[in-house]
Amino acid sequence: MTAVGALERSLVLVIAEGRWCVAPVPKVASTLLKRLAVIASGREPGERASVGETRPALAIHRSDVHQLPALAQLSQQQQEQLLADPHGLRLAVTRHPGERLLSFWHDKLHLADPAYAPLNASVQLSRGRDGEEACRFSDFLAYLEEHWQLLQSDGHLRPQRQWLGEAELFNQRLDRDQLIKDLPPLLEPLLPSERLQRIQQELQRYDDQFRQRLAKRWQDAYSKDGLARLERLYGADLEAYGYGLPRRRGDKVRPLAALDTDALVDPLQQLRDRHLQIAGLQQQLLEAQQQLSAAQQALQLPPLPSIDPPQGQWPAHNSPESGLAHLYEAISQNRSQEVLDQVASLHGHPHAGEVAYLAGLAHAQLGQHELALRAYEQAQAAGFLTPYVLFNGGNACRAVGNNVEAIRLYREALEQFPSFHEAHINLSQAYLNAGDRDAAERQLRLLLRDQPTAYQAAFALGNLLRELKRDAESVEAFRLCLEHAPNYADAWNNLGLVYGALKQSAAAMASYRQALAIDANFKPSRQNLAQVLIQEKRHADALEQFELFSGLASLTPVETVVGLQGRIACLMELDRYQDGLLIADAVSEDKRLQLMARLHVLPVLYSDDQQVAEVRRRWSDDAHELYALLEGINQDDDAWPELYAHAWSLTNFYLAYQMDNDRPLQELYAGILDRILRPKLAQFMQPRPQRDPGDSRPLRVGVISPHLINHNGSIWALGWLEAIAGNSGYEIVSYNIGESEDSGSERFAALGTYRHLPLKPDNPEPMLQQILDDQLDLLLFTDIGMHAASKVTSVLQLAPVQGQGWGHPISSGSRTIHYYFSGEGMEPPGNEAHYSETLYRLPKTGLNYETPAAIHDGQLLFEKFDLPRDRPILNSLQSTFKYLPRNDWTFAEIAKRHPEAFIVLVGHMGSNSICDRLYERMRPHFEHRNLVIEEHLRILPRLDYGDFMGLFAISHHTIDTIDWNGGNSSMQSFSLDCPVVTLPTEFMRGRHTVSMLEVLELPELIAKDVDDYVAISVRLLQDAAFYAEMKQRIGERKQRLFHDKSVAVAFQTAVETVCRQRPAVGQLPLESQDLAA
Repeated sequence: MTAVGALERSLVLVIAEGRWCVAPVPKVASTLLKRLAVIASGREPGERASVGETRPALAIHRSDVHQLPALAQLSQQQQEQLLADPHGLRLAVTRHPGERLLSFWHDKLHLADPAYAPLNASVQLSRGRDGEEACRFSDFLAYLEEHWQLLQSDGHLRPQRQWLGEAELFNQRLDRDQLIKDLPPLLEPLLPSERLQRIQQELQRYDDQFRQRLAKRWQDAYSKDGLARLERLYGADLEAYGYGLPRRRGDKVRPLAALDTDALVDPLQQLRDRHLQIAGLQQQLLEAQQQLSAAQQALQLPPLPSIDPPQGQWPAHNSPESGLAHLYEAISQNRSQEVLDQVASLHGHPHAGEVAYLAGLAHAQLGQHELALRAYEQAQAAGFLTPYVLFNGGNACRAVGNNVEAIRLYREALEQFPSFHEAHINLSQAYLNAGDRDAAERQLRLLLRDQPTAYQAAFALGNLLRELKRDAESVEAFRLCLEHAPNYADAWNNLGLVYGALKQSAAAMASYRQALAIDANFKPSRQNLAQVLIQEKRHADALEQFELFSGLASLTPVETVVGLQGRIACLMELDRYQDGLLIADAVSEDKRLQLMARLHVLPVLYSDDQQVAEVRRRWSDDAHELYALLEGINQDDDAWPELYAHAWSLTNFYLAYQMDNDRPLQELYAGILDRILRPKLAQFMQPRPQRDPGDSRPLRVGVISPHLINHNGSIWALGWLEAIAGNSGYEIVSYNIGESEDSGSERFAALGTYRHLPLKPDNPEPMLQQILDDQLDLLLFTDIGMHAASKVTSVLQLAPVQGQGWGHPISSGSRTIHYYFSGEGMEPPGNEAHYSETLYRLPKTGLNYETPAAIHDGQLLFEKFDLPRDRPILNSLQSTFKYLPRNDWTFAEIAKRHPEAFIVLVGHMGSNSICDRLYERMRPHFEHRNLVIEEHLRILPRLDYGDFMGLFAISHHTIDTIDWNGGNSSMQSFSLDCPVVTLPTEFMRGRHTVSMLEVLELPELIAKDVDDYVAISVRLLQDAAFYAEMKQRIGERKQRLFHDKSVAVAFQTAVETVCRQRPAVGQLPLESQDLAA
């Protein structure tokens, strides 16, 4: 069966009677296609499902109205039959992304669709304009790119490539404008004549009354900058479906004025006819432009060849001269030292040049690349100059970092042997190392143009394109590779990685399974298959794969820990805590390894308060015992390599959700990491010299995180850095030490210098040295504890002064972190005791927070999730692990006091069984009050960003989680005038919302105790005047929470202060000195 992702399966509708499948993508005639599908099934769609595209939430989009099954709803056998039917029609319809995006702006924002008023207001407010007025198209484009990671979750904005997935699912694609002419002939063999006639009538009606005729008009709405944004955001659509872009020399645009609305809404027939007359000429011109663009691109980047049967074979090379065959055989068997020993006895050999060449190969195998270069030079001097001498000389140059010389040698090798595949590939790598990615890509494409069977070049190109995040092209390259090398497990594995990046999980799993069919012991694919099964929330299946992975031979210490951690993580999601401890205890006879493994074992959700206390006591005992046993450990210890690997995989993340004072345990755990890491990374743990207070050079401030992307753990830090960005008195260096990059990374990069340093345990030293070489004055950690790399770096001394922010609001416990930056509203007097760092309070909330982007008004959620329209909705949209058993009763008590209230929670990011267990844990509290939980509380599935924000828009109010408040979510709730009831507790993580309410001057929503918390929620439900007053005050005052420049200015003062004074706690910097000297 063809591998099809979950998104495509849910999109594709099936008309079994007509052997027809169709994929209605939003803003691509989706209303029309659903109407046609209903007609094809022998029914009438009805006038309530009008095809007018400017009407929100049309009835035809409801499954109970169109009554057509999605492909995902069919059995596997039925799916296989449909996809294998050679005569069936599997139709994909697309639209030029520029036209589609302009249509969205016009219909949803320009025409003031109430459902999208929140998005329009967000765009306007971000530009300092009236949120009631329709936003400009150029402003919308800029806002879309700035918030792309969030906004693309809306189906109207999601790229069509993501909706439609791989092309092999469909056997026919039409552009939206081709439907009227080309669809009826395709359906003719499949439908009775009367249904076909009815479909033609519907198409004609659509053409006469509703079809948007943007023609070339959409192009006039885009400036040069706008077209560049379009290409960055929708480049995959442009390439996948063959759409081109016009060329613009400037930014002058022709806005769509009143006279132009014939292109967008129901036009006058006279104007429509005029546009139809010139549409043919415009289409011809557009096609000519596309052909010219394609030809120009082909000259620069030749397209990959079509997949044909392989031809030719690899040429034989390194053919030995007579008498030296045994040395070549030794080289092939990696017996390098033996070769060098024999070469030493061959002085005066008649083939001295080849002897020197063999010595060079042996040196290269031993990593002695400078000696290898000298040997190749001797070979050349002795007259032995072949393409392989040049090739291996290039390899040696590349190994020592001399890419310019490597490029010269590879080119000379290719002059002698133009079809030398490996030289082409390594030349591309040398270009890549030299930073010339375009030349690297061109080199590989030129080789594949001339030699399509060079599968290694296709593999290298696939990897390069994957690195460049051009995933659709990468798929094409890997598939070309596999056409000529179908048993290449590495290519199947990397193809799976690209499918994963494209969020096509089914295709990714199929690729990994193909690699494992070739080699069941292929470790990367076994691990990757387990990981994608976790992403699909199939933890039982993932556990099986991790068990198979752990049973493989010759695992490295890192791989051993990966397998162990994977098994324990799956067991925790499956509520098998005791099994997790059994696995940890069986990992080794070494007590230290057992204890280190036991630190991974922390439940995601607790059954009762007693289990919380027991687990915490057990974890503390294990940590104390381990710390004592680690004293004096070094790299010669047999257990050290595995302990070191554990340090790079463990975060103790869930420990903080026991809601207790974590400072003692955090200090203990930081000490454990220090003892494990010090034998290898001691040079990065030494005190750093602090600058002289009189040094007037710009202060160098670093920000570091594995989540330097659009992530709640780090993106807030942009507001702190705002006042010093672009200020000549400061230089900002951003360090992304994780794998991922996105538009959030670009925002950090815009602050100054950006370094992508994805830290790995095997060789972190060069990247850590880069940070030291940058000679920072202050290094800010945004979210210590949310990723293993952040815990590792938090015990290093990479700057003389280091601090952390509230991305994960727990003390680091590390002696190398000197300051914890927080907000005065979150930190009452006495909270200093919760931190190993010096607590530095910024004003108010301590945040300079952007106004959250909103997309739609949430009305569609009533039907999407079958929510009651006649009952007040109370939301608590927090991560499942924030809910402690001791607070479960509050939900039931609110429901008892106001039975009409309908409470919604949101699903767990991991196993669905976690939500089921939370639901059952809460059930007795409802039963005790003679309530049926299903009638009062529901846990929704995970929400995309648009629906998440939309739920605040339709909620009566938000009930904040006790002990660990909403941070970002409370800001989002207030931004949509939705009141939040909170109960502040002792620790900062339980005081986020109270700081916001104090800024809003709304003490009425701040509870004194848990009974008062319930009472305030009930009062909001029962006292209409009180509720209206709270909403009005929030609406009037909410802007106080956002874009608070005073916090940015205060952070600037904080930077000046902490950089120029000696810290009071932790590892102190070396004596102040003038680094300028």
